[in-house]
Amino acid sequence: MSKFLSLEWFKNKVDHSVEKVIEKKLNTLMNEQDEAAGQPYQSAKLVNDVLTIVMNDGSVITKMDATEDHYAAVELAKNVADLYSIVSDPSVVNEKIEEEKKLARLKALREGLAVLKESGEFTVDGDSVYFKGISRSLPQLLVEELIDEVSRAKELGIPLKDSDGYQSLKRFFMWCALNPRAEVAHELYRFLKENSFRITKQGFFVALRNVVTLHGSPELVHFISNTYNKVKAVWKKSPDDYSVFLENGEYKLIHEDKLHREETYTTTVCPQCDGEGGYYDDGDYYEDEDEWNETEWIECDACGGTGEVEPYEVTHIVKVDHGELIGKLTDLYLDLPNRHENRFTDDWTKTFDIRVGKVVNMPKESCNWSTQDCAAAGLHFTSDQIHYVGCGDQSVLVLINPMKVVGIGTHKGRCYEYLPIMTVPRDEATEILHDNQFDTLQLDEEYAIRELENLEIKVQEGFVAESSKYEFNLPNVSSTDIRNIVGGLEDMKAEIRDRVVSLD
Repeated sequence: MSKFLSLEWFKNKVDHSVEKVIEKKLNTLMNEQDEAAGQPYQSAKLVNDVLTIVMNDGSVITKMDATEDHYAAVELAKNVADLYSIVSDPSVVNEKIEEEKKLARLKALREGLAVLKESGEFTVDGDSVYFKGISRSLPQLLVEELIDEVSRAKELGIPLKDSDGYQSLKRFFMWCALNPRAEVAHELYRFLKENSFRITKQGFFVALRNVVTLHGSPELVHFISNTYNKVKAVWKKSPDDYSVFLENGEYKLIHEDKLHREETYTTTVCPQCDGEGGYYDDGDYYEDEDEWNETEWIECDACGGTGEVEPYEVTHIVKVDHGELIGKLTDLYLDLPNRHENRFTDDWTKTFDIRVGKVVNMPKESCNWSTQDCAAAGLHFTSDQIHYVGCGDQSVLVLINPMKVVGIGTHKGRCYEYLPIMTVPRDEATEILHDNQFDTLQLDEEYAIRELENLEIKVQEGFVAESSKYEFNLPNVSSTDIRNIVGGLEDMKAEIRDRVVSLD
């Protein structure tokens, strides 16, 4: 039977890596500082073996045992860092350079805050940043990423509503703010960033875990789930345009353009009479006699009654034989939860019903908050440490709503619900989430629609349940905030439906 279609098989030649806008700004600022400063010192003199440099701010730095070469180097210095490298030991130089970088970064961030404020999407209060309508401040690391995305959109002239990167971060934070655990909104983005997790366009994140196969040959499940998601994430194509065939024991993915082909051949058969040489006239109907008149044979004008003409070419569309048609890729993927061979479970309790395309959950009250990586109640997930997350024979890629995270460790986290979206080979499990050409942005549309159903009710229930357990932990998110957040997330429904209609 077929093996997985590997990530390398799907990858195109496009390099999706981009330089961070914030890094560009930092470099630009440092260059501007160098240019604005001109000569980085007021004066310099060498007396005997003592080199004395008067800085532009009036401070003085000196070097003992100096030579003419040191003095010449001062004259060529372009910035303060160059001067310190001449007179100081390496540790002092590095400290000064790091200090200057920190100051330049702070300046870049302050300028970035102005960019956020100018966008009209944020409220900036001192060094605190808020999305308008939400009273919870954004963590600094997320602020930096938002500056990056807003700046990029501005440079490219793209409205923020059309910026996938910006929308994914905004929706991610909204989902976080709906989590009754205050630590999630504050720490989750840092955790995801440090461990190389990927965030989807609708604000969920993609993670990995292991499961145990309950049936011996879920080969079709592997092929369908892998192919469906890689078509979206790597090729950025619609799975609706592909079909799955079985030929000589191998599953094949075929684009609709390859289902038929044109065949051209030469013939002399008369196209007007189909080679008959003529046709019968059906006659006329006489109403007054209530009957037809006799039919009459009429000779074909095109071939003169012979049924043949000069040779000419004819093109026909014929069906290509790709083997046994299993079905349309999208239909097969959506039907995966109903397939008998799509059955997995957890290695620890052997009680969970895990299927690709079907939500897996456990009672919230059975989970506990913990910063441990292991031995804490909840559904474990990871990005890198896949061999530690649930022993099993099969790795799966899962979608997780930040609202449903219950614990964050060093390398692993826990939630009370996830959606398995594809099986992945163990040797490809970590690679797939680190590869820039596997774009997770497009993997969450169906899950987003499902999560938006009765969202405000589910959120209120979650906050009530959490307050009964951890009164000290209630975050500063009001009912007004919740309504504003839910309303903002509801906009996704129309956006997703419009995109689906446009694809059709």
